[in-house]
Amino acid sequence: MSTPNTTDILHTPVLLIIFNRPHTTQKVFDRIRQVKPTKLYVAADGPRPHVDTDPERCAETRRIIEQVDWDCEVKTLFQEQNLRCGVAPARAISWLFENEETGIILEDDCVPSKSFFWFCQEVLEKYKYDTRIMHVSGNNYLNGWRHDCDYSYYFSDKVNAWGWATWRRAWQLFDFNIPTYPELKEKGYLNDIFLNKIEATYRLNQLDKTYANLKKGDVWDYQWEFTVYSNSGLCIIPEVNLVKNIGFGEDATHTFNLHDKNAYISEQEIQFPLRHPKFVIRSVESDRRNFNYLIKNKVSAKLKSIFSL
Repeated sequence: MSTPNTTDILHTPVLLIIFNRPHTTQKVFDRIRQVKPTKLYVAADGPRPHVDTDPERCAETRRIIEQVDWDCEVKTLFQEQNLRCGVAPARAISWLFENEETGIILEDDCVPSKSFFWFCQEVLEKYKYDTRIMHVSGNNYLNGWRHDCDYSYYFSDKVNAWGWATWRRAWQLFDFNIPTYPELKEKGYLNDIFLNKIEATYRLNQLDKTYANLKKGDVWDYQWEFTVYSNSGLCIIPEVNLVKNIGFGEDATHTFNLHDKNAYISEQEIQFPLRHPKFVIRSVESDRRNFNYLIKNKVSAKLKSIFSL
């Protein structure tokens, strides 16, 4: 077993979504620079009018892209106005797929291992025409537990979007406003997706809040998760965690709580050659363990946050 041959060309386009955090963006960019993609898309939201420090911090963050020093086609989408942290990424991803058939998506606080890129490239090619597969994740929170050690990844119906990849054919099903959500919820179509009533309550509560607050424009990933649900899609989850989120803290948009265990899960390298499953079946046991971790982590982080005040 070995790491991928990094002399191979990374021809899969990479989209880097940035805003106003040069310190985290630099770390993500440095990892991208190590793998030298032939195409780099960079999308930046505009400064918030009520935050005095945003213009300079946004400008400093955008200047990082001037460090590209390899043979690479660079395209930029720099917003002048602030679109918010839901609309801006969604538009950026749509912009990517207006131009490309496949893409790897990284936000400014998601530091991938080098093998993450080659993992994405290989499975994007393998499942190019398999419409059952809609999402390739870089995240694994099972702490080394594996349902089946024979294979390099498993299939899930849950979206993890801290470093991921997909196809135009999948993203074209995305609608930011999730107009079919009320009907699917009311008629019970979503009920059989979830593991139990606890997960159903948790997931539907997230989607209820998302749908009720669409005008705020501050999330996009729950809509993408709903897109996968409503198309009976599957997600590829690697056997080890390939992306570390370094964005936890006061300047984060959503990940404020430093007691969250996810703040301390490092990126790892996946071994090559990849061991591809000979089937496409969701690992329900893996999803069950992942959800149990999710709930326990949220409760634990909340309690630690309260009692540390």
